[in-house]
Amino acid sequence: PRAMAKLMIQANKVKHVLSANTDIPVFIDALQDDINYQTHISRAKFEEICHDLLERAAKPIEAALKMANVTLDQLDAVEMIGGAMRVPKVQEAVREALGGNLVLGMHLNSDESMALGAAFHGANVSTSFKVRHVGLADVNPFPIAVDLTDLSVGKEEKKSGGGLFGKKKDDDKKKKKGGDDDDDDEWAKHATIFKLGSKLGVKKTIAFSYDKDVHVEVNYEENDNLPIGTGLSIEQYDVSGIAQFAKEMADKELGTPKVSLQFELDGSGITKLIKAEAVVEETVMVEEEVEVDDEEEKKEETEEKAEEKKEDDAEKEAETETKEDDKKEEKKEEKKKKKTKTVQKEKKKKHVRALSVNSYHVGTIRPYSPEIMEESKAKLDALAQKDKERMMLEEAKNKYEGYIYYIRNKLIDDEEDVSKVSSEEQREALRKSGEEAEDWMFDEGFTADLKTYEAKYEELSAPAEKVFFRVAELSARPKAIKALTSKLDKVEALMKKWETTMTHITEEERKEVLDKVEEARKWVEEKVAEQEKADQTADPVFTSAEVPGQTKKIESIVGRLTKKPKPKPEKKTETDADKNETTSEGESTESEDLDAKDAESTDESEEKEEGKEEEAEEKKDGDEL
Repeated sequence: PRAMAKLMIQANKVKHVLSANTDIPVFIDALQDDINYQTHISRAKFEEICHDLLERAAKPIEAALKMANVTLDQLDAVEMIGGAMRVPKVQEAVREALGGNLVLGMHLNSDESMALGAAFHGANVSTSFKVRHVGLADVNPFPIAVDLTDLSVGKEEKKSGGGLFGKKKDDDKKKKKGGDDDDDDEWAKHATIFKLGSKLGVKKTIAFSYDKDVHVEVNYEENDNLPIGTGLSIEQYDVSGIAQFAKEMADKELGTPKVSLQFELDGSGITKLIKAEAVVEETVMVEEEVEVDDEEEKKEETEEKAEEKKEDDAEKEAETETKEDDKKEEKKEEKKKKKTKTVQKEKKKKHVRALSVNSYHVGTIRPYSPEIMEESKAKLDALAQKDKERMMLEEAKNKYEGYIYYIRNKLIDDEEDVSKVSSEEQREALRKSGEEAEDWMFDEGFTADLKTYEAKYEELSAPAEKVFFRVAELSARPKAIKALTSKLDKVEALMKKWETTMTHITEEERKEVLDKVEEARKWVEEKVAEQEKADQTADPVFTSAEVPGQTKKIESIVGRLTKKPKPKPEKKTETDADKNETTSEGESTESEDLDAKDAESTDESEEKEEGKEEEAEEKKDGDEL
């Protein structure tokens, strides 16, 4: 309500003023039923009224210290930001929450600092800007957990979505932390993947062994920070392909697949399953070639050497020193000798299968799907069309009402001119039509649609426009006739001038123009005579718009004649007799001829310039027509 809005505005003003003053007079003009409100409030009274709100100022500090796992002794300094830091009672509450030992820093503009910091953080997050990095690590405000169940069970319970307030049907499933149970209980797992206060932009993977398709629920865990009434379900997934992969591995007599699900908490705080795969490890025996020492050859050589020593001791004793040197060299060569041998070794082989993931949402708040997007666009288009129709209807109403007043004012303001071109019956009909239109508008027209208004406007304006058009023609026709007569006089004057200035225009061509001028004058005289004889209350014989069109043909002909080029002057050819006379005259006559030629060339150039000036002037006269 308007009264509550006025109270809120004044209360905010009181808070600002009392932050620097001890009291303030309060006055609200016409708070309710034109009754003014006036009072006087002090800072002590204001703090008494708001004591429960001021006590809440310390709670976020305690929650922030607890989340950061920091004690008051570990704090070095405190800087106050935000508009509320100017309220003295808020400063006192914050000081008490910090133990009273720390000095509250107020070195920054509390409002601008927050806006500037938000702008820098937005620029760091955005890919459209390149700015210096501002160290700010955003954290997850709510713990996020994952619940795993068998896909067949999950499909039956998908409608619950964790419940409106986080209560599931089977709460005991959330308490299970281990693997499969030997009893008949349904398989289920629960894990908190992103704890309260964990950094954004991280990925975590959970792994478990299972041989059936699973249903994955990503939910908020119940927490005091979560707003009351918030649905816990974020997104749900049906992960399929595990059972088929497990069957294939069982046919090969291999173990149960190990399923890995990777989740991401992006920079916007949204959790998604980004990767799902199953892995089975198989131990296989492979043949490999390895290098080994040749021990057997060493033994055979040793036996042969012993036999040779028994048969020929004398020779060996004589050559003892030489053989000892040879043996040392042979041993060195034997140590260097290697041979390759094929052996069987165990090796791990991984069978990896990417799993199919189908995601969907439950609950009242869901992201836009293509279907919902199209539905929303259709709704917006329908609303826009209704707004357009409403505006067009309002415009039609205003136009209709405005024309009613236009008729009324025109009959009064231009009564003398209207009476010249209309009868008393016509004027009375116009007055009556305006009154009837006004009565209809405020009666049936209140609920009429756009088409009805458009039809009623045509019905109202058609007879009135005829009368008002005749009124306008009373002054418009004489002006048009006067302008036409002036233009025809100019054409006749131009034709007279062309007789001397544009001799290349023939008399027939000038006569053609003058004939058209005479036709136009005759048309004007006939139409004026007919109009004078006609009934002035009927439609006019001719209109002012028809008059200027009578000179179109004349202008076309004059424009064509203006562009007609002048004929080139004929060149004089000398005869043989003239040439002989010129030759016999002598040197004295040659100089006189040169002077004469110079004079002739000067005269020709002057004539050309005069001709150009005349052409330009004639063209200008033609353009003016």
